[in-house]
Amino acid sequence: MSENHEHIYQLLLQKRNGTINETDDRYVSGLISGHEDVELMWRALKHSFSLPGEEKFWQQIDVANAWSSVRMELSAKNTNIRSLRKWLFAAAVITVAATGISLIWKHNLQQPKVAAAMPVSQPAAPKNGLQLQLAGGETIALPYNQVGQDIRAGDVQLSAGAKKLQYTGGAGMGSGYNTLTVPPKMDYKLLLSDGTEVWLNATSRLRFPFNFTGDKREVYLDGEAYFQVSKNDAKPFIVHTEQTDILVLGTSFNVNAYSDGLTRTSLVTGAVITKADGKEVQLKPGQEAVYSSDKGYRITEFDDSEVLAWMKGVYVFHNTPLSDIASVIERWYGVEVVFDNKELAGKKFTGGLEKLQHLDYFLETMELIGDIHHSYDAKGALHLK
Repeated sequence: MSENHEHIYQLLLQKRNGTINETDDRYVSGLISGHEDVELMWRALKHSFSLPGEEKFWQQIDVANAWSSVRMELSAKNTNIRSLRKWLFAAAVITVAATGISLIWKHNLQQPKVAAAMPVSQPAAPKNGLQLQLAGGETIALPYNQVGQDIRAGDVQLSAGAKKLQYTGGAGMGSGYNTLTVPPKMDYKLLLSDGTEVWLNATSRLRFPFNFTGDKREVYLDGEAYFQVSKNDAKPFIVHTEQTDILVLGTSFNVNAYSDGLTRTSLVTGAVITKADGKEVQLKPGQEAVYSSDKGYRITEFDDSEVLAWMKGVYVFHNTPLSDIASVIERWYGVEVVFDNKELAGKKFTGGLEKLQHLDYFLETMELIGDIHHSYDAKGALHLK
């Protein structure tokens, strides 16, 4: 797109701060709805802190020289991301503790960095790939983003490929539980026998039967998944996590059970009841139940464009500790993250991370604006200092 990047950012700041006029609001709202990059920039900004003088700063800077300076720094690192996306991360990943966007830019404009040598390439993903372990113990390697393949598993016909698994078979499929494992860097869809669709995020596992028997449909989740459950009043659908049991009849919702001691259930449509430790909570669309082992349930509203952003390969974070961002990096890129400087784990940022983006680019941007350096050791672990 040809619009001036700095002008767009200035308008987004005004929109967030409520100082934008009606004409400019219509213009930038059209950009948000029509350009995914601007939408991501807006999501990253709208919950960030308003800093004194930031609008005046952006009005006064020499935008041509400012963009030229940042572009030279980023291009010197040999990235091939589109210019707006480069600018997005340089401007929107904000250190919110002690410094602000204007201070970051002033520092970069007054003291341009000398381009560093490219770090060692990001290590390869682990050998354990996408796989289905059958109830009988046999493990089947599944194709990922490839042309569909038909695989026979006993009397069950599996159709796998194009990031989706579905199956057909008779009553002989049995009721034993199979385990679908989605490794780092991937996400994958599963179509269950009742028509329910499950979209699993990276580093997640789902235990499920080929055929639901009895008066309930039960699955077991470790990680994160989005469910679109086929309605069946006579046979409720239950998602078991380590901490909670989520009861639904027919609805769509997201469950995040990555963190130890924390489970997040976000209802998009329909109704669900989530239970834990003898307590239960019924959600309405737009509500999210956050359960922690020490504090119980907390009900809040949520923005589905952010909670479900992982389905588009995007992680949006607001005033988020680097330790939480590191956990996403481990899941999405399959690399261990080590904090050489333990204090960095609590440093907070606002911005976005894209799964399809090369990890080194994101890390270089963090170095550019957050003074966080990175390296890989001989075992492929990522060190932050």
